[in-house]
Amino acid sequence: MKQLFEPVIFADHKSLIWDYQIYTDDYYKGYYHWHQCCEVMYVHSGQGNVVVNQQMYDIRSGMLFFFQPYQLHRIFSEVSPECPFKRTIFYVDPHTAENLLQGFAKRKAIFSALWQGQNTSCGFDLSGSTEAVEWIYKNYNQCRNSAMEEDPEDITMMLLQLLSCLGTENSLIHPEERRNLRYSEQIMNWIEEHYQEEVNLAQLAAETHLSKSYVSRVFHQETGGRLVDYLTARRIKQACRLLATTDMPVEQIGIKVGFPNASYFNQLFKRVLGTTPLKYRKSN
Repeated sequence: MKQLFEPVIFADHKSLIWDYQIYTDDYYKGYYHWHQCCEVMYVHSGQGNVVVNQQMYDIRSGMLFFFQPYQLHRIFSEVSPECPFKRTIFYVDPHTAENLLQGFAKRKAIFSALWQGQNTSCGFDLSGSTEAVEWIYKNYNQCRNSAMEEDPEDITMMLLQLLSCLGTENSLIHPEERRNLRYSEQIMNWIEEHYQEEVNLAQLAAETHLSKSYVSRVFHQETGGRLVDYLTARRIKQACRLLATTDMPVEQIGIKVGFPNASYFNQLFKRVLGTTPLKYRKSN
């Protein structure tokens, strides 16, 4: 498992990290992770899925995903030369973005709801506005490339235009309107309720009306990832929250998130985050 927390470094006082039309056609597995800032991904082409908030969204042209700071997510794409995964991703600190949007009350409110709201949906279907969104991204990329340095006005204009597309009610994908839950989503919902306990595969299988041998297999088939990796990521994510917001002893935190063996918890935490629980606490 790769490291779960991927800090985004805004070097040289940059307001926005920009990766335009990233193209992958040979290998893209994906892994569970989070960032300290907002991540916005727009899909130009490709197929696969995004896992976030115990839900799974299909990747297709015209989809935009907004990931809140510290929100656990995984992007998986089935790529080939015939079906490449092309996407534009940018990272922005939410407070910086809100400062840029001062004076634009409606669009600032949309952005604030996106990064602070409790709405569990993070996927937007902008396929009806593809030409507009492609123009917004292309125009900003040209401005960025032609300027000697980052221009806050260009960033503000891009955000305003993009938020105008996101502000329409019909662009947000509501989970209850999409379809019935996949097995993997039922499994993730069950884990959300029980990850603090010793996970019993037999109980999980009974809850989802599947055989024990099929539970892990169907999760991998639907999400592209292993069930054990998702469970580990969810537990470590909660451990990080408790380390940063409480004075609870590290050993007790391990028990609280489903790791009764303190030594194993420390080893696993360091393996997936690159630091020990104590050092993580001191750095937050």
